[in-house]
Amino acid sequence: MPDAPAGTERRGFLKLLAGAFAALAAALATVPVLGTVVTPLMKPKADDGGLLRAAGLGELVEGVPKRVELTSVLVDGWTRSVGIIGAVWLLKKPDGSITAMSSVCPHSGCSINQKSKSTYGCPCHDSTFELDGKASEGPSPRPMDTLEVQVKDKDVFVKYRRFKIGVPEKTEIG
Repeated sequence: MPDAPAGTERRGFLKLLAGAFAALAAALATVPVLGTVVTPLMKPKADDGGLLRAAGLGELVEGVPKRVELTSVLVDGWTRSVGIIGAVWLLKKPDGSITAMSSVCPHSGCSINQKSKSTYGCPCHDSTFELDGKASEGPSPRPMDTLEVQVKDKDVFVKYRRFKIGVPEKTEIG
């Protein structure tokens, strides 16, 4: 067998070395791209127990109901959406505690408004509720639905839930 011309072994080695460097450079270039794609999926989601900020503590006046809309931020990978999920009535009591009640009428699902300084009212079938949520007139089968409240750093947070309408017992729906 004839001998290979001088320098062919060296040329083959240099080709192999150049190919390896090119593959390494390509692999390194994909790292930032993969990081951008994978990072949002790996971020831990904050578990606030479903609490939504409703109002600042300073915004509430003792004995005066305040209707607030609760907004939620949904982050799904790279998509961020903000939307109103419901409304609640907040009431600061003389002892400083805060109550939250759903603005959804337990009778028919209409929105409960403030009827007078001391009552709420549902315009659909004329149910009336005291400031503590107790039904005083009309066809409502139960009091206004109360919601969990927490005060953190001078902010009022509410755990919003939905309940079956038209039934005498308070039953949460998914």
